[in-house]
Amino acid sequence: MAGLVAYICSFIFKRSAQRRSKYDLPLPINCHLVLNDDVIRDRSVFVIGDVHGCYDELLDLLSLAEGLEPDRPILPIFVGDLINKGPKNTEVLEKIKRMDTYAVRGNHDEAVLRQLLNRRNDPEYVFPPKYQWCKSLTGTDADFLTELPYTISIPSCNALVVHAGLAPGIPIEKQDLTDMIVMRNVERKDDRLMASESRFVGEQWASQWPGPEHVYFGHDAVRGFQSFPFCTGLDTGCLYGKELTGIFINGCKKRISVKAQNVYRPP
Repeated sequence: MAGLVAYICSFIFKRSAQRRSKYDLPLPINCHLVLNDDVIRDRSVFVIGDVHGCYDELLDLLSLAEGLEPDRPILPIFVGDLINKGPKNTEVLEKIKRMDTYAVRGNHDEAVLRQLLNRRNDPEYVFPPKYQWCKSLTGTDADFLTELPYTISIPSCNALVVHAGLAPGIPIEKQDLTDMIVMRNVERKDDRLMASESRFVGEQWASQWPGPEHVYFGHDAVRGFQSFPFCTGLDTGCLYGKELTGIFINGCKKRISVKAQNVYRPP
């Protein structure tokens, strides 16, 4: 009986850990958002890679996208890491809040949320040097970041959007939330593929994703644009002086990029 109790307790702990954020932050009302036809309507869905506060490049990319689909409204969807590290984080956040758009939670969005909640809980809290830019953010910004889902499903496009990745063979509702924002690879353990943050352990998770949904993700600027049968990686390192990339997943189905205007952080 003691063994059974221990097993049940460990199972409950594991399940609860899967449903907790990296920093034990509040979760969105809907961790796994579904955009049905009544949301998509006749719009061209345009998935955008990691912005990291690169506001000018975001404007350039959106303008270029609108030129490719002049006769259809565009629905931008972001793969997370909207902010942090970049030159114009507050401008990006304000722009996205005003837009008719959707985004998933990235690890940097979650890190910023942690800072904002620290201040909310302690008005005397001092932001670390690299988060000093967060002083201008408000409680409304914290609420916005809190409600970013971990995944977005678009059934009409047979598509999923996540920040970092998904472990093959695990139902979406049982995926570990932290893995979704930090993983890069998978390694085989006990006949299962387990998520790993390291790109030096196992294999790229995207190379092992079996479908049938096509997953669009970011997070992995070192590898840049990634293309697999059922996965597309869109972090092309704008922050590091490379490009900001987006892809239409319906309509014209084109991939486009704009050059970074500067090297905002060394690679």
